[in-house]
Amino acid sequence: MGIESRHPHFVNTQEQWQRIRDSFNGSDSIKGEGESYLPRLGGQSNDEYDSYKLRAVYYNGIERTVRGLVGAVMRVDPIIEVPKKIEALLGDITNTGVSLNDFISYMLSEQLLMGRQGILVDRDNERPYLTGYSTEQITNWLDDRIILEENYRRINKDDPYQSDYDIQYRELVKDGNSYIVNVWQKFDAGWQIVEEILPTRKGTQLTDIPFIGISGDGFNLSPSIPPMLALSDTGISMYRTSADLEHGRHFTALPTPYVTGIDVDSELKIGSGSAWILPDSSSRAGYLEFSGQGLQALEKAMEEKRSMMASLGAQLLQSQKAGIESADSIRLRQNAEASTLVGVVKTVERAIKQALITMAEWEGVAGDVVVNLNTDFVDTKINAQDMSSLMGAWQSGGISHDTFLFNMKKGEILPPDITIEDEKGLIEIQVGEIDLSGH
Repeated sequence: MGIESRHPHFVNTQEQWQRIRDSFNGSDSIKGEGESYLPRLGGQSNDEYDSYKLRAVYYNGIERTVRGLVGAVMRVDPIIEVPKKIEALLGDITNTGVSLNDFISYMLSEQLLMGRQGILVDRDNERPYLTGYSTEQITNWLDDRIILEENYRRINKDDPYQSDYDIQYRELVKDGNSYIVNVWQKFDAGWQIVEEILPTRKGTQLTDIPFIGISGDGFNLSPSIPPMLALSDTGISMYRTSADLEHGRHFTALPTPYVTGIDVDSELKIGSGSAWILPDSSSRAGYLEFSGQGLQALEKAMEEKRSMMASLGAQLLQSQKAGIESADSIRLRQNAEASTLVGVVKTVERAIKQALITMAEWEGVAGDVVVNLNTDFVDTKINAQDMSSLMGAWQSGGISHDTFLFNMKKGEILPPDITIEDEKGLIEIQVGEIDLSGH
């Protein structure tokens, strides 16, 4: 098996991944692929096609959606509990300056985009750390090995200030009861192993591959349908419609003057300082104006696709006109989105927990590992008017004190780590202090 070979599932899915990645990266990536995403109109020259592409607008709904959903999860800090020795590593979980919270954000983004990624638990001479791999980097896998594509910096020997980035492969192998890491780089003679690593823990060689593969179906490396595939394809379709719409507007937006019944060689100038003498009564002068029916159809198609993108999760593209979407439909759509997001959150949560457990085991420290990510995605903070209403309902006996405190906690007025019972205890203590101070 050649180190460059791809798993059949990888080959079958990589075009989808490329579309999604280009869509997420934005207009430059989409337009940079030329006819892959915007077919050339019949008879267009290169210059005409370049202008056609330049006028088109790409709406990056997928990037806005992913960042919005990740923000909804991370608006509340994850609850992380690990042994003390591991806690000291959370501020730089990758050994490259990336905190655990930032690493979780990256994983959430990748899982929403591609529905597949991986975490490698590794260590140097001093400490364990985590490395994340995107779906495109996990190129091949068998029962006893995983192949990861990496970029590395190749230093110019003649000029240390010059360097190039190249590809290498990290091969994770389970050979009997041994875990081996082979690093492959390409030379004129072909691919060669430049480093063989035998990872150990306290002098004992590891036996299992510490790689956590994550897909939409759980802990495995088989590709699933990427969550953002439909949104990506809709965005590309919208881009093509935009190209046709702007192309039509370019050629039809301005009226075209015409004159009949004159010598074709006659030179005519348009303006308030010009006068025309037409040769006979049958001569005509005027403007040709496009009726716009075709453009109206394209404009309607744009609105339909914009609404489709909104329903697929890109709410920021949706018009905020009153009555465009009922409260019930908004709630149903948000519940569906939340359901998908909960699945992503729980998958990432389990993967991070497993990785931290492995790190703790390697460090030989005991203790529970807890990883809880936020699943209350809607900002439920209550405003002053809501608070006044709650206070009035409690004071008038309309609701119990427990219900009042419950709503205060739900509205994020009370700290998330304080229970209702804790808050009631604090109130009793403060009331007691006030009573004492009055004596």
